[in-house]
Amino acid sequence: MDQDLPLHILKPEKHLERAQGYFALEMFEESMRELRALPDEHPWSKDGRALLVAIHKEKSDWKCMREVARGLRLEFPYDLSWWIADAYATRRDVSVGDARKILLDGLILHYESSIIRYNLACYACVQKNFDECIDFLKEAVRRDEKYKLMALEDKDLRPVKKALMNMGWGRVVV
Repeated sequence: MDQDLPLHILKPEKHLERAQGYFALEMFEESMRELRALPDEHPWSKDGRALLVAIHKEKSDWKCMREVARGLRLEFPYDLSWWIADAYATRRDVSVGDARKILLDGLILHYESSIIRYNLACYACVQKNFDECIDFLKEAVRRDEKYKLMALEDKDLRPVKKALMNMGWGRVVV
């Protein structure tokens, strides 16, 4: 039990700062130990869980990442990042189809989100729904031009790269 907590219990901000430092050094177990010293109250609980999502992502622990991200998504549905994190982990832990469902639900609250549309395009392409993929990509790019370049570089979107080039997405504007 003693190894579950740091040697000295400090102010919450100190434990969070130490956890972030350990995370930056890729000392994930030490970071998680510092997180366990945080109180279960806002904002410490949210900040600690956010760092926990990042730790699980770095460790490729998709199941744990999904559980924590899903809890944050349900508690803070207006924070777009938790929809993305939950879908990201779900894709890797469960399936592309389940991740797609999460983002389609997220699109209801975050209708103008370009990143949700971009991710839905990737999922559609992986599932070989190329027309849907192109439609989602066009909508993502209409909201944010940076997705043109990202789409041309993305491994998930290789099957539609030629179609994107034919649409003029590969032209460089000087």
